[in-house]
Amino acid sequence: MPGSMVVRIGVAGASSVARQGRETFLRYLDTVEALGWDSVWFSDRIVGGAWRMDPLAGMAITAGRTERLKFGTGVLLMSMRSPVATARELATIDLLSNGRLVVGVGIGQESTVEYEAMGVRKRDRGKRLDEAIRVMRRLWTEDSVTYESEFLKLTEASIQVRPAQANIPIWIGSRTEPGLRRTGRLGDGWLPTQITPEEVEKGIARIKEHAAEAGREFDPGHYGVQISTYVVERGSVPSEVTERYLTARRSDVPPEAINLLGTPESVKARLREYIDAGATKFVFNPACSMEEMFDQLQLQAESIVHPFHEGTALDPQQGRTPVVG
Repeated sequence: MPGSMVVRIGVAGASSVARQGRETFLRYLDTVEALGWDSVWFSDRIVGGAWRMDPLAGMAITAGRTERLKFGTGVLLMSMRSPVATARELATIDLLSNGRLVVGVGIGQESTVEYEAMGVRKRDRGKRLDEAIRVMRRLWTEDSVTYESEFLKLTEASIQVRPAQANIPIWIGSRTEPGLRRTGRLGDGWLPTQITPEEVEKGIARIKEHAAEAGREFDPGHYGVQISTYVVERGSVPSEVTERYLTARRSDVPPEAINLLGTPESVKARLREYIDAGATKFVFNPACSMEEMFDQLQLQAESIVHPFHEGTALDPQQGRTPVVG
């Protein structure tokens, strides 16, 4: 167990709350910060059947509404977005939030609908994502950027705005081999979803190999997991949760293998399996209706988040585990 690493837990699901309107969304932000969650996360869908708020707009509102809460994207579709315009937007948000931003990026879904809507070819998504990461980092740190590729041409370009962080951390959300390679060679962190503890351990090993091949050192505290959660004080999880509120992208493993479901003690035990595998950063996605959302935020914060943030849940046999960082 990486007991010397700090475990931090954030929460996703902002879009389902924002759909209820301004007051509910602001109440959500206030509640998440007051309850001691580490961060709030926004997902990205540019077109499609689901109602999804724009993550850049959501983070801008969060930056203005909160004081301590970190925030990020899980994930931003940088295979389709302009790296120049997005670099400027992200730098502005990071600057005005005093450096509370983490950017998770990804290549997008298999459907061609979004790629076509954004005027890009799906087959170019990997190259576009790699380029976006490199170009955004240069724009955040250099006064004049000259760069040319089949997708982009910059001539002595500058976005002028500098983020509060010297280099906004970029986390990559993928558990495929190309994604692990990209994480090791280009990423600052790893944030996969729909993944088992065993797959986390194997993925970390591959990322370390790819980082070493690229002559890079990967921060051991930057391995994360985005995972759906539902906590009951006692008894069993309602069947409605597994039937309606869990995202079913995998048929090869049962829901309990890639989600955190059950009583506080059972959820903490499962979370320790991920920590033993090497993950120390988590984004919980409450698997519930809006009617239950605020109750789940409080129950999960008090029974799961606080014990892990304080270090008391890391080793139940020995009590508090010292943490640094």
